[in-house]
Amino acid sequence: MTLVEVLISVVLMAAAAAIIYEGIFYSYKTVMRSRARLDAQGIAFDKIMEIYNQRTDMIRNWGGWTGAVITSTPPNSVFSTNGSVQWAVVPETNPPAAQIDYWTITVRVWAPSNSPLFSVVATNGTVTAAYLHPLAEYMVLRYDDGVL
Repeated sequence: MTLVEVLISVVLMAAAAAIIYEGIFYSYKTVMRSRARLDAQGIAFDKIMEIYNQRTDMIRNWGGWTGAVITSTPPNSVFSTNGSVQWAVVPETNPPAAQIDYWTITVRVWAPSNSPLFSVVATNGTVTAAYLHPLAEYMVLRYDDGVL
């Protein structure tokens, strides 16, 4: 083989390796995003069921979004304790009677603000903000059972 043939084969192998590497990297990133979203959905579902199963008088003591409770994600999640779980219990009122009929329980799970998978990247390559939307959000209604 001549030197030119060897150089051409090396260039072709390098191009093929770069394409394969890019595919593997994209697949890995997609899998990690899916895993993080699935984990966020599990955390949100567990938290909303925990709140939903509380006694009615305990639910009444929680405030609306102005007093939303924010905690870190569980240490065994893919976010470790860097993500955040936000929940609020908002009373809905019946306008004619101004009587509380039910509460809206909302839980949102956010990725860490420094997560490379869920960051908003500017055109110059700098990270400008955290992901703009929660990874998981659940909302459920809890009707008043009349028990204090």
